[in-house]
Amino acid sequence: MKPETLNTLLAGHFVCQYAFPEAYADLGEPGEPERVDQWLQSLDRRLARLGDDGAFFVAPMQVHTNEQVNKVRSDLARFRDVYGLLVEMLNLVRLTKEGFRGAPGDYVQLADILIKVNEDTTLVSRLRELRIPGADARLSNNELLRKMLEKLRADGYLVLSNPSTETYQITGKIDHLHAVMQYLVENVPELTDNALSDTDLTEDDAEGSQNDLLRTADTDHQTDPGGRG
Repeated sequence: MKPETLNTLLAGHFVCQYAFPEAYADLGEPGEPERVDQWLQSLDRRLARLGDDGAFFVAPMQVHTNEQVNKVRSDLARFRDVYGLLVEMLNLVRLTKEGFRGAPGDYVQLADILIKVNEDTTLVSRLRELRIPGADARLSNNELLRKMLEKLRADGYLVLSNPSTETYQITGKIDHLHAVMQYLVENVPELTDNALSDTDLTEDDAEGSQNDLLRTADTDHQTDPGGRG
């Protein structure tokens, strides 16, 4: 086990070939996932994976009691606004790129998105309705899109693959987002497009809890919630 790989996992990152290629290659060595998983068990954690070839991440041990399951379900509902913003951002990207699937490894270039947005007033409206952190109405479309992509990068869903052309690449963490949203649809059907009444939850609170409870959603080695990485 390489210390760098363990540190990356314990920091809460999703280890895929795009975001952390060296750590991903390390975990691809025969027997290495089993050794890491055994080591994590001493911390009451386990090594999980999104599908058979997706991103690795650290998750709590499986949830067993009804009380724990209800706690996870409740917390997932409270994160609706946080995840909703990310989904809206990715949907905007999808609308600007024909045939875009938003799969790990796909490329996203700021200039390409900007051209499509500027050509369509509906897309401009969508962009300006997004609650992008640190953005306001005085910013240009270019500046808003840059902040949007940087938000996705900061949250681990994109990596900047070419700074000179502002080209990003989608990471394996995207499959976790897909899995969580699928979980919400299937297990918290009372959630609608309306904002939740619990507005006291800050983004920092949500991200802190996400590192633990959200990862108990059983996404590794299942194809239904979103299995590729």
